[in-house]
Amino acid sequence: MSEELDEFDELDCAQHGKAHTTYVCEHLIAEPVQKWHCDYPDANNPWPDAWCAVCDAHYQAAGEWNESNENLVPIKLLCHSCYEDARSASLGRMNGALLTKWNDFLDTCYEDLQKKNAQLNQEFDLGSHKRYDWDQASGELVFSNNGVAAVIAKIDFIGSYSSKTDTWLWAWANFHLLVNVRTSVQAVRDFGELHDYPCLTTPKWAAEKVNAWEMAAVAASVLNARGVYQSPFEGGASFLLIREISSA
Repeated sequence: MSEELDEFDELDCAQHGKAHTTYVCEHLIAEPVQKWHCDYPDANNPWPDAWCAVCDAHYQAAGEWNESNENLVPIKLLCHSCYEDARSASLGRMNGALLTKWNDFLDTCYEDLQKKNAQLNQEFDLGSHKRYDWDQASGELVFSNNGVAAVIAKIDFIGSYSSKTDTWLWAWANFHLLVNVRTSVQAVRDFGELHDYPCLTTPKWAAEKVNAWEMAAVAASVLNARGVYQSPFEGGASFLLIREISSA
């Protein structure tokens, strides 16, 4: 398959203009609503090469990509925006019993989060404080009044919702965040792998605000958190996992 992307790997997309180059098998382009096989993104390669189950059989037979099996996998180029759109569409593969199981799980997580957040507000009255500030380096969310800290929470980032693009981006795939606040949510990704829940393993996908809260609820359940705090920004919101919390 291709080498890792670098800043010079670009193409002109008829739909998105100048964009980064990505590589996927032609079967995913023809039918994106299926399971995508690929590595997870990293800072050097945010859109890793992807292939379908048929092509993955060639990979598994050899245990690696090499000269003998690369010729069996028809690779095509996509711009990174087309890649993200197609990968997002793959979530539509959930149906039947799996979809029912997923929706039941979401309902349970969402109800649990409502209880957890209600308990937090009862104990710490978070909405009453004049301001809040979070710091990635310390991994803390501080509620204060007139410059005096009142409540301090230990946090991790779950992900972010963009109202400009109507997308959800998992923190584990957001390399603008510091490592210390985006790695714990990888456990949610692992949970998604175990149960074949693509919403938890797809880095970025088309979403509504309610979906962002659902993903936050799943993270709170899997990581056994105290609750979740929403931090709005222009054009969206970040969702913060509260691991520990106490009065200052």
